[in-house]
Amino acid sequence: MAFGRLMRFGNLICMITILVAGVARGDIADFEDLVLTGESYWNGSDESGGFASGGAYFSNSYNADWGSWDGFAYSNATDAATQGTVAQYNAISGAGQGGSANYAIGYVGWASPPTVTLSSPAVVDGLYVTNCSYPYHAMQNGDLFSKKFGGATGDDPDFFLLTITGKDTGGAVTGAVDFYLADYRSADNSADYIVDTWQYVDLTSLGVVETLEFTLSSSDVGDWGMNTPAYFAIDTLVGQAAAGRTGPYTEAGINGYVDPNNGWTHADPEDPNAVINPIFRGWATEVVSYEPAPGLDGQWTDPSMALGPATGSNIDIVSLGHLNSQQISQGAAPGQITLSFAEPIRQGAGYDFVVFENGFVSNIDTQAGSLAGQMFAELAYVEVSSNGVDFARFPSVSLTEELVGRYGTIEISNVHNLAGKHPNAGGICTGTPFDLKEIASDPDVVSGLVNINDVRYVRIVDVPGSGDFHDDAARSTDPGTWPVWDFYADSHPIYDAWDASTAPDPSGGFDLEAVGVLREQVHAADIDLNGVVDAADFELLISALDSHFGEPGWMARCDLAEPRDLIVDIVDFDVLVDQWHNAEQWRK
Repeated sequence: MAFGRLMRFGNLICMITILVAGVARGDIADFEDLVLTGESYWNGSDESGGFASGGAYFSNSYNADWGSWDGFAYSNATDAATQGTVAQYNAISGAGQGGSANYAIGYVGWASPPTVTLSSPAVVDGLYVTNCSYPYHAMQNGDLFSKKFGGATGDDPDFFLLTITGKDTGGAVTGAVDFYLADYRSADNSADYIVDTWQYVDLTSLGVVETLEFTLSSSDVGDWGMNTPAYFAIDTLVGQAAAGRTGPYTEAGINGYVDPNNGWTHADPEDPNAVINPIFRGWATEVVSYEPAPGLDGQWTDPSMALGPATGSNIDIVSLGHLNSQQISQGAAPGQITLSFAEPIRQGAGYDFVVFENGFVSNIDTQAGSLAGQMFAELAYVEVSSNGVDFARFPSVSLTEELVGRYGTIEISNVHNLAGKHPNAGGICTGTPFDLKEIASDPDVVSGLVNINDVRYVRIVDVPGSGDFHDDAARSTDPGTWPVWDFYADSHPIYDAWDASTAPDPSGGFDLEAVGVLREQVHAADIDLNGVVDAADFELLISALDSHFGEPGWMARCDLAEPRDLIVDIVDFDVLVDQWHNAEQWRK
């Protein structure tokens, strides 16, 4: 390692202690907001009935006559060696998840099961779970009341199972997730285990919940019930609303305007310091065709509004129109527009062009389907052509599971390669980026009908959000050459803001504001695309470190090393070190 690179590496390591603490996390609760003295716990002896952490409330029942409790307690104990009831407040890991101080202990006792109640209904992405020292040692060695798991020969098919049940606001069960805290059921004794580290449990299958209930079961049962001590530990509940994502598609929007006086960060187009982002080298220059759906107000049917730079304006748009249920059933075609460019778009390093719609982020929860923090989005397919006749469509993914209604919102991380997933209103001017490399395996590209180094036309096709139009069910079949798209997989229906009304919608459907052509992004480690590899990029990479494709925290922009391996790890960190403080040509 060259001396200069070694110095940069050392400086970055030092920065971890400064920056990691500031990295935004998607936690509903992590218990670090609870105050404890060293090596202590809270078990409800104040008879308050529970405690709050972050955006959740944790149940507790305390019996003063017996000095006993059930539900949840919280602790910062670090002793993992102690056995017996004295270790009931100790996680076997010896610390909280990620080395944090505090964690919660659950005990399934004589009252109702340990219950977490969210401050507002949400999708809980997951949480971390491990054993308490008390049951861990009881299962490992046996004690006065519990058997040693596996028995004398190690062949007994023992288990210790945590079940997490989700319930909605009406108390109806939305689903249940099982996690084995110990499992000796395998015929291969070498596969037997008792959990002794923090393990992430995915809870997204429970859907939107208001409460989570925790129960335990064991193979070691006697006349009075379960013999295995009924304790477990949890930490770091991660929520969809808090994390801002549920799917793996977390690519950032491209800023239309930046402020050179403030680190080239995003700027409101109305800000006197705002300039068009120099990452753009061109914009659409001509309307080739415009075929909107019927029923549009003439105010929104001027296709020239899609030409030139983005403005961040809600009125500088052309609408593609809204197909209602009757028109869809009759086979009417969705609205579309085709634009051309003075200079061709070429496949280069990084993203190649950006599409701006006029969607916005909701700041309220409503019965009409709006969730604060999600996007009011109208989506569209994106296609490109070299000759104006043969078009290759970007393979898309939509993981939204149901209709959202005319005024409903969607979680944008559930969407990939559909224009309209990024906000462009209310002082925020961002567009959805597209990388021509992602259509390199399209049959028309392979045959030469579409040349991704000579793209002269971009076509935008509205997607009515009724679920009648589908994505391409993208799957990475070969991580070594990611992305590889499997067009034969089962597709998903696409949902966005839509209703079934047969009345004309004067401004419905996708609203196109601009299409911009990007300069090459030579330095992959410029994650935030502000033109220089700096502390902001370091912070983003650290926030996604050790995440895998599909997991909470995954960011595709942080998977830097080629070939892409769908993991953000030390190899990607090394790319950032190599490119530290490098600047793109357009920033110089």
